[in-house]
Amino acid sequence: MSYEELSEYFNNVTLPQELRLDRASTQLHVADFVKQLLKNMKNYPDNWRHQYQLMRIKNALENPYNGPEIPRF
Repeated sequence: MSYEELSEYFNNVTLPQELRLDRASTQLHVADFVKQLLKNMKNYPDNWRHQYQLMRIKNALENPYNGPEIPRF
């Protein structure tokens, strides 16, 4: 997805305070992180990592992870 598409998507969705991305990853302060990623994606269009992180967040919003957590010892 392009910067414009991702920006439009995240401007029209309600972001939670924290979001479970997968079994081992939870993103805290989602709104602030998305804002920073969009800013970085605009400033550094050749760096694919920002787009990748935004796509992970988008996927987690659309398909929430509901599997088991990593066991705590």
